[in-house]
Amino acid sequence: MSEQFIEIEVERREVIGKRARKVAALSGMVPGVVYGGGKEPVPIAVDSKGIIQILRSEKGANSVLLFSMKGTKQQRHVMVKDIQIDPVTNTLIHADFKRIMMDQKIRVKVPIIFEGVAFGVKNQGGMVDMIMREVEVECLPIAIPDRLHVDLTPLKIGESVKVGDLKVAEGIRIVIEDHHLPVVVVSAPRVETAATPAEGEAEVAAEPEVIGRGKKAEEGEGEAKGKPEAKGKAEAKAKPEGKGKKE
Repeated sequence: MSEQFIEIEVERREVIGKRARKVAALSGMVPGVVYGGGKEPVPIAVDSKGIIQILRSEKGANSVLLFSMKGTKQQRHVMVKDIQIDPVTNTLIHADFKRIMMDQKIRVKVPIIFEGVAFGVKNQGGMVDMIMREVEVECLPIAIPDRLHVDLTPLKIGESVKVGDLKVAEGIRIVIEDHHLPVVVVSAPRVETAATPAEGEAEVAAEPEVIGRGKKAEEGEGEAKGKPEAKGKAEAKAKPEGKGKKE
């Protein structure tokens, strides 16, 4: 955690609307707006490279900036509120900032960093389920932590780190009310269930029986059809013989 602020000189922006981006780009700036603090929004132009460097720093968007208005003695502490990136060129095209008071607490989201290899993974074949990767905290702007650290090393299968186990400095409050919620859990390896050989064999054995019954049924039908034909032929042969004897 650093107590130093990043000072940036900004310019009041007179041009607004679609032309603002083109005008600011000519001097390597991007348009922006400063909000909050009980005052009217102020349109500004700010150095795009400076903002990108801040966002890529260790603290990132949680960095506290000190804006100095060019040509005046006005200064104001701010934080990045929102940014817009061009989807084609991947460059910063607009930035919004919020005024902050150094003696008033604010809420920000801080990333959680997991360190070490859990005992349950290394020695028991378990796996780590990271449920939370950031947590919201409330504190003075000067006390915003860069990140919260969690040591996974002692965790065995079935053990976890809860919100209440997270270590924060004095004056920092974790906003989540339920401190029993898990942040990370070491779980047993997942096992996929498959059909047993007995079930597979039963299905294979059942299929020929159905086919066999079908064949027998067909043979039976054929025999039943054949009997009336044979009887009819016998009767046909018998009639002529009887007629000849009578004559």
